[in-house]
Amino acid sequence: KSQATTLESGLQYYITKKGTGKKLPTEARVLTHYAVYFENGKFLETSDANIAEALDAVNEKRKAANQYQPITAEIGPNAGMIPGFKEGLQQLNVGDKATLFIPYHLAYGASGTRGIPGKTNIIFEVEVLELLK
Repeated sequence: KSQATTLESGLQYYITKKGTGKKLPTEARVLTHYAVYFENGKFLETSDANIAEALDAVNEKRKAANQYQPITAEIGPNAGMIPGFKEGLQQLNVGDKATLFIPYHLAYGASGTRGIPGKTNIIFEVEVLELLK
């Protein structure tokens, strides 16, 4: 986190592997893998079966249903993703892997959601696989 770039919004990001693709536009549909953690490092979930296996956290029902798949993320201003996730992806290029340190006001806010308490900062590890048309 100490090497991360801090944006005006409070979002911090650190590119862990530089890709060779083009910069993502402000409004786009992106195919991406993700893993999300609490700020203390406790794992929440991932779209990548390899990460789930490495953390010994495979959800067998999800695996059996072939649900460990990259997601399509809309990153425009009106897209339904959390603001910090969208803003973080907008900093990246196709092929980049990055860690996004998302303050609670850019995540799930003061009230939280689905098992994430209010005022919880979260961390996403993302990999931009493809810019979709």
